Amino acid sequence: MDNDRKYFNCSQKHEIDYLAKKFVGPKEEIVQKIKELCKQKVIHYSTHEEAEKALMDAGYQKK
Repeated sequence: MDNDRKYFNCSQKHEIDYLAKKFVGPKEEIVQKIKELCKQKVIHYSTHEEAEKALMDAGYQKK
């Protein structure tokens, strides 16, 4: 199960919220972007680092 922790899980609200809190800007806007990236399969089955990079590529800045 340790391997599961490496991957970002789009279906887990606490993971989406945790990722959103790592970025500057309105939390709800960032959450919506994360959900959009999940739906587009951009960060589906990605590592946490890849999910963060996808948000940075989308123009968001880490805190």
